[in-house]
Amino acid sequence: MLQPRTGRALLTALAFCSASAFAADTQLLNLVMPDAQIMAGINVTNAEITPFGQYLLARITANDAGLQSFITQTGFDPTKDVTEILAASTGNPTTPAGLLLAKGSFNVSQLLTAIASDKNHQVSTYGGATLITSTKASDNFGLAFPGGSIAIAGDLASVKAAIDRSGGVNSINPALATQVQQLSTTEDAWSVSNESLGALIPGGVGGGTGSANAFAAQTLQIVKNIQSANSGVKFGTNVQFTAQAVADTPQNAQSLADVIKMVAGLAAMSAAGQSGEGAALGQLVQSLQVSTSGATVNISASIPESQIEAVLNAQVKKVGASPKARKL
Repeated sequence: MLQPRTGRALLTALAFCSASAFAADTQLLNLVMPDAQIMAGINVTNAEITPFGQYLLARITANDAGLQSFITQTGFDPTKDVTEILAASTGNPTTPAGLLLAKGSFNVSQLLTAIASDKNHQVSTYGGATLITSTKASDNFGLAFPGGSIAIAGDLASVKAAIDRSGGVNSINPALATQVQQLSTTEDAWSVSNESLGALIPGGVGGGTGSANAFAAQTLQIVKNIQSANSGVKFGTNVQFTAQAVADTPQNAQSLADVIKMVAGLAAMSAAGQSGEGAALGQLVQSLQVSTSGATVNISASIPESQIEAVLNAQVKKVGASPKARKL
């Protein structure tokens, strides 16, 4: 019998995939809402040939009886059947709307057979697509399959709107489209936001008194001055991270760069003389490069892939050794 929340389980499974450079798929881009302001992408086609991709896939599948049961029941293996993931949002905190789009191979008929006994979800047809929704009125989640090669997940209104768009040719903001094209062809995983971070942060965040809270409030205000941002990750012998943040003024860009350098300096001091995770953090901080060009802050860092694996392995051991984990 399929476990509850099958739709959410599939959405979670899609997110556990890694990447290699690609150009964003035009079919998926066509489903993105025209007023999107925030997007991110991951390609999984060549994940198995990258050392870090192989490591992540091994961690996902190792001794995971739940995943194996999910694969058997649904006919969907997230480590093999997904080739690309694209996420998009309008960036409006007052009316949140978002999509998670996936390209791959989906055995829809087997999934529907598995979900037939799941009382938490129901199956219908919308715009020619198979639509899976929750039986709870308060649950606004939707998962749709326009065919066997595309999955659409997100809030129900956004999912239905994406299905409506699938019959035509659509386009996103030209400036955003240019950034998506550039990042998706040069990075393994990427994100871009054309929305001011100030508009995304709730007004009540950053309150409190005391010197620590005052510093946090000051830093938060600097972050709110960011008008747009993008980032990318490139896997290889060294995992390379790059990012850009555009502030409202060159002065605020310099303030942001100074805060990043100060935090990095404190982290380097804390990691000095340590081994294991501390040494890996120290090397990452030492490789961090921060510079400004007008109102733009440029950030880059590089760390050996083997050290990232060591840090993640250490974290897994810590979780396994915790009293709570032992009780479980």
